[in-house]
Formats: sequence, C-alpha cells, structure tokens
Amino acid sequence: MFALREITVSLTCFVLLYCVLSALVAIVWRPLKLLHVAQQSVAALLFGLRILPLLASVVVTFALVVPSFQRLEPRSSREGMGVVPLALGVCALLLIAYGCFSVIAAELRSTRVIARWLEDARPLEAHAGFPFAFQSCREAPPLTLVGVRKPKILVSESTVGVLSHDELHIALKHELQHMKSRDNLKKLIFRCCPFPGMAKLESSWSEASELAADDAAVSNQSDAVDLAAALIKLSRPLPVEAPPLGSVGFVAGSLIRRVGLLLTWDEASKARRVHIRTWFAVPFLVAASLFVAVAYGPVLAFTHEVTEWLR
Repeated sequence: MFALREITVSLTCFVLLYCVLSALVAIVWRPLKLLHVAQQSVAALLFGLRILPLLASVVVTFALVVPSFQRLEPRSSREGMGVVPLALGVCALLLIAYGCFSVIAAELRSTRVIARWLEDARPLEAHAGFPFAFQSCREAPPLTLVGVRKPKILVSESTVGVLSHDELHIALKHELQHMKSRDNLKKLIFRCCPFPGMAKLESSWSEASELAADDAAVSNQSDAVDLAAALIKLSRPLPVEAPPLGSVGFVAGSLIRRVGLLLTWDEASKARRVHIRTWFAVPFLVAASLFVAVAYGPVLAFTHEVTEWLR
C-alpha cells in the first residue's frame, strides 16, 4: 500500500507540474523577441523551452517528491488515496504511454520509409568529402537528412542533374549542420512531451534550425548565392512521398526569408550577432544547486506538505 501511494503521489505531482509548466511555456515564448541573436542560439533556446516542462517535472519528481515521501511519510499509515489523485495518476500514465507510443510509431514508420529510399542507393562519388551522402534511385525528396542513430544524406537523381557542383556541395554542407546539431533526434524528442498549443513553438524551432544550418554552412558571399540558388531550384513541388519524422528536408522553413537572408549575407553582420553560450547558465545552476544543498531538508518538508494537501 505504501508503494502504491508513493507511485500515485509521484505521478500526480509529475502531471500537474508538467501541465502547468507546459501552459506557461506555451504562453511565455510568444512575446520572446531575439533580435540580433545568432540563429544557432535561437534554435537552442527554443528547443530548451520546448523540453523544459518534461525535464523540470522529472527532476522535481525524483529529486524532491519521491525522497520527501520516502523520508517523511509514515509507512504504517493506513491513509487511503482520494479520487482526484488516482485520476491524475491515470492521466500521467496515459500521457507517458502516449508519448512512448508516438515515438515508437514515428521511428517504425521512418525506418520503413528510409529503408525503401535506400534501396539501390549508391555513394555520391562526386563529393568525396561526404561519405554519408547517397544518391537515391527511389522517389525520395530532392535532398534530405534521414535517420537518428546513423544519419545519412539522401540526394535524388533529379537533384544531381539540376544543381551545379558548387550548389550541391553547399547544400550538402547545410544538411551536415543538421546532422551535427542532431535535429532528427530533437524532432523525435518532441514526441516524448506532447501538449496542446506547442505546434507553433516547434514550427519556430524548425525555422530557426534551418536558418542556423544556413548560417553555419555559409562562409562567404559565393556560398550564400550558391545556397540560395539551390533552394530556388529545388523549391518546385515534386510528386514524392512525404518525409517521415526522422528526417530533415533541405527545402523547409520559409523559403522567401531564407533566400532573402542569403542574398543579403555579409560577414560583418554575421560577426555582430550575439551568441548565447551554454556556459551562461552555469552560474544559475551553481546557485540553485547550493540553495538546494543548504535548504534540502526544509524543501523536502515543504514538498511533503504540498503532496499531503494534494491528497
């Protein structure tokens, strides 16, 4: 009975915290304006905001809720559980199950589609610097990064024929940046934390990740023009199968914005953009860790009081 109450209380706190934080993120991110900030930093910040509710809920549940119940809840107590905590616990289990099912279903579909695209594919010999790039003979999208564990870049036959050597090379560099950022994995992680109202945040992250890959791939004006030309040439809709979740297509995001930024690209403006480094958060994490270490006992007591009230 003690273990059942512990599980129910933990799930109740998890789902409540997850829903509250998700609702806050869905509201707070909209007025967020990141002017003159590098697109790599914008994409990283949006990704962090998207997964924050899940991470925070898991950390609080296992760092505070479970220990407070283990230490302060009398094991001999015959206290039962109310209807509301039980219902919330079931909701938490359904949420977790839905997230897991979404990830598994998306991965299975991606695996099937990618395997079909890779049939009769051969290495892209004209670009030896990209050993993970393959020319697909199937009806694959023009240019796309597929896979999560072992990502590959697939280039259709029509793309090889349409793009010049320099245009295809810079387009491959763009997809390489997606590979380095592990954007396919990030898209899959989004499926682990479903919540209504997050579609626009995910769309903004996708747009920022495309602009970030453009920025990282381009090093001079010639590269920018070649990448813009490749986007324009491959922007014509083709009758191909829609790419699965575990892929990032080259022709994505706002093409008008991407092409416009590329055609006005200059090294000085790129150098002036602010980069939000990961280590900026270190002082805040250290301060939070010190606070928790010093006040861990009172925080556990307060957490236990909150869980008592929830019951």
